[in-house]
Amino acid sequence: MYSIIATWYLKPKQEAEGIAALKQLAQDVKQEEDTWGYLIHTGGEDSAPPSSDGTVVFIEIYKDFQAFLDHVTGPIFTAFKKDHGQLFQPIPGSDSPFFLVENIDRIGGFLRPQAGS
Repeated sequence: MYSIIATWYLKPKQEAEGIAALKQLAQDVKQEEDTWGYLIHTGGEDSAPPSSDGTVVFIEIYKDFQAFLDHVTGPIFTAFKKDHGQLFQPIPGSDSPFFLVENIDRIGGFLRPQAGS
């Protein structure tokens, strides 16, 4: 199993369009059999410290590292970046969205079936 946390940042005034695109992305990624979990969150209102407006956090679980590579180089994710990448803060000097990615190793816990939808 290979898991990551990724953080992206929507541009100001792009939240509504970006969230709609992200919801569709999550639905589309369901087609990827070796993507075992794909959860997209925005900053919570009651967060302490408070989340920045436009912060988007992905929690992703893949069968293995190859499944992760297949996702990020595959048609669904590459089309999403092409079609919606402009909604996110860019890497300075680039058109590509800026994001942080951290590989994480699960040591325990669970995900109830009710949390899957």
